[in-house]
Amino acid sequence: MNFRQLAQMALVIKVLLAVMIARVSDFVPDEHWGSTEVAYRLHYGRGHLTWEWYANIRSYIPPVLILIVYKLASVFNSDGSLMILVKAPIMIQVALSVVGWNCFHQFVFARFGSNAGKLATIFMLMSWLTTFCGARVISNQTEMSLNCIALYLLEIGDLAKFSFIVGLNFVLCPTAAILWLPFLPEFYGKLKDTTFKNFLKCLKFAAIPLVGAFALDSMMTSSLTTTWLEFLKFILLSGGSAESDVQSPFWYFYSGLPSVLGPLVVLLPFGFFCSKETRSLTICVGFYLQVYSFFPHKEIRFLLPVTPLLFPICASVLCAFVKKRTNIIHRLCGRYMKFAIALFICLNVGATFFFGFLHQCGMKRATADLSGKISLMDEPRVWIMTPCYAVPFQSHIHHPNIELEYYVCAPKEFLHLYTNGSSYPLIQPNEFGTVDLDRDISKKLIGAKAPHFILAFQEHVPKIISAFEKEGYGYKVCATHFNSFIKDFPAAVQILCNS
Repeated sequence: MNFRQLAQMALVIKVLLAVMIARVSDFVPDEHWGSTEVAYRLHYGRGHLTWEWYANIRSYIPPVLILIVYKLASVFNSDGSLMILVKAPIMIQVALSVVGWNCFHQFVFARFGSNAGKLATIFMLMSWLTTFCGARVISNQTEMSLNCIALYLLEIGDLAKFSFIVGLNFVLCPTAAILWLPFLPEFYGKLKDTTFKNFLKCLKFAAIPLVGAFALDSMMTSSLTTTWLEFLKFILLSGGSAESDVQSPFWYFYSGLPSVLGPLVVLLPFGFFCSKETRSLTICVGFYLQVYSFFPHKEIRFLLPVTPLLFPICASVLCAFVKKRTNIIHRLCGRYMKFAIALFICLNVGATFFFGFLHQCGMKRATADLSGKISLMDEPRVWIMTPCYAVPFQSHIHHPNIELEYYVCAPKEFLHLYTNGSSYPLIQPNEFGTVDLDRDISKKLIGAKAPHFILAFQEHVPKIISAFEKEGYGYKVCATHFNSFIKDFPAAVQILCNS
């Protein structure tokens, strides 16, 4: 069996794992609130939108693509099934990921040769992060896939299609420009060998997604809207990145990169000296990390778009060390390389299964369980007493007459959108631990009926049950779903029902 056949087999396994992981576990709220929940609202006319959609800092392209699937399914009266609402978007995302991974494979072979190309392909296929996120409907995974496609198109000199993909990536996630700015000299070098007509063609292809996004977003918001411009204003001028958790400026270097690369992280700086090809990529990675380090809020998923550059650099450095094993120092280095590769594979296999199947795996099971419990009820009342947007709502708990109550959080200028028309809105001002559950439940019950079911994290359940008992309502735990072993995350998700 040759390398190509092994790679294809590994890709099939990676795709199957990615789909299963996306169906079982959760990662970040954007997985639902930037895609399926928005599409559900557009399709059914009910549901919840987070404040980012009212601020016009997100493009409607991803949810509208999902909406098209919902509309097509409605023709066959199957738009309410879990297969369509949840699994169809996952399949669309993983299909894009497969295209991206294939383009990455062709890119590294074309630019770095067979040996480094094989090693970089192995790193990408074995990476826990790219498998963990491979089927998740999040913008960072989409950005990574489009980056892989764009790298391949740039390598083969198809500049018009390259311009279109980069333009599309930019309107979906404006910070994608950070990765591509250092590539401008290479783009110009390839462009100067062509005619002025081709230059205009590149401009036209780059403008298509920008104009298309402007038209779509303006139609969806009923006003002239340039979402990418609003996003940049929010991040750069308003300091919007600080709205979320704030990390150290060096977080990507001491936590982010080691989590992605493991023992290979020590090879990254050598990329600057290894070859002309790796030097240019190392400069791009350095620029990307430096700019992102200035943003107060940092997450490991923000490294997804740059992984197509990280793995070829490490692979090329490894191959260079192997070629230069002429003395005892290089022989020792060669032994370290074999150990590093083996350790990388073992760590990534372990991380894939741990984070994919044993971490944050309670939310989707709980919502599926809850959906089954209310399926035969006429007008179920459900309260979701978790931190705001920690679990998906309508797209996972689908019911035409459900009455949902839940906590919301937003900057002060958008809170009025969620307080108007509500007898007592459940507002989460800061961390959920600061919420006064006794007060909120007491005041909410003045203008609302007690729920049939309550969904909450295990650590908050005693307080919730106690608060309802003070109002004369008894609840008991009727289902418990394990969520995570990690202390900073909820241990379990529980469903409460009338006792």
